[in-house]
Amino acid sequence: MGRMNLVNKLHQKSVVEKLQQIDWNFGTKSPYVVELDPTTACDLACPGCISGDLLNQKDSFDNRFSNDRLVEISNELIESGVKAVILIGGGEPLSHPKVGEVIENFGKNDVQIGITTNGTFIKKHLDLIAKYASWTRVSMDAGTDETFKYLRPTRSGRSKFNPIVENMRELAKVKTGILGYSFLIRTAADGDAESVAGLSEYGKIQLSNVNEIFEAAKLAKEIGCDYFEPKPSYDDDHNLVTHSEYDMTVAKEMIRRARELEADNFKVLESINLQAALNREQIGDQPKDYTSCPAADLRTLVTPSGVYVCPYFRGNENFKIGDMRNQSLEEMWSSDHRKNIMDKLDPSCDCDKLHCIRHDTNLEVFEIMRKIEADKEIEIHKVDAEDRFI
Repeated sequence: MGRMNLVNKLHQKSVVEKLQQIDWNFGTKSPYVVELDPTTACDLACPGCISGDLLNQKDSFDNRFSNDRLVEISNELIESGVKAVILIGGGEPLSHPKVGEVIENFGKNDVQIGITTNGTFIKKHLDLIAKYASWTRVSMDAGTDETFKYLRPTRSGRSKFNPIVENMRELAKVKTGILGYSFLIRTAADGDAESVAGLSEYGKIQLSNVNEIFEAAKLAKEIGCDYFEPKPSYDDDHNLVTHSEYDMTVAKEMIRRARELEADNFKVLESINLQAALNREQIGDQPKDYTSCPAADLRTLVTPSGVYVCPYFRGNENFKIGDMRNQSLEEMWSSDHRKNIMDKLDPSCDCDKLHCIRHDTNLEVFEIMRKIEADKEIEIHKVDAEDRFI
């Protein structure tokens, strides 16, 4: 089964060259990768949404970037040398009126594009996604219409499962990038865990979807997806939710069966910490013995309500480094305010109780930095195609 490996990406020639150019006493002149929330609006009302308290902001100024500003931001990212952009949320990124123009702008200017979407608006932007997206990951979490309606309903309680499946089929026929079927493991434990987003107006999760993992993987392959990704769930503090022994036994068997579907053109992708979740490991705190975060210099999160050091602190004013509704990227990135936030950011304290998927990335960057300082050779991995989503 394939496994995500963010560390290996750092050893691509282009990334090593980028790291060699950075004066870490001052930090980067611009991010390498940007996660961009075009809007907070979402047409679904999923129980347990980890961004539930940030969705569908009533103030239009907080709800989405204006049409003109979103296009301007795409130009600023291109001009600054950003190499990859992930359209994500927050809300549903493909619902923004200008997202198609933005996708085309990035694609024509050699900025790699990744899209995380609920799939409802794929058809509207089908040709542009097919031509320019390096990858598109659709959040499904179900293998049947009934379970989808329970876990991913519209705000009126309806299901868009079948239209989304058809959207994915159409994209699979014409895509040039990778298409993935994302399956977040959900059980009653998500609703019982302390301070999870499931305790929202949409109610607790009480049913499990683990018995549909194989069925969903089979559907993903039949649709024409390149991979199926079972994922562990986290609480609001970004710690793994501990599901019941019974549910994880079922999940293990379903994933075992899903692996039997693998072929040259279809893989089961193992998410970070999936095995820990399946084995019910008590993973909570992740001690960090470093006091700066190079990953936050290489990546950032841009949302309609502000720019944050990383997605873990989306909406947290203490880690808001700027506001691109009224600042250019250059103004924001070089500002004293951002410098002060970055100087104060201490992963050993601020991030010790969350499981950061870029912890290993940071450790590897520190090692590469030491080699650069000592003028030692850095291993370069040969790749068939660049993957700039470090």
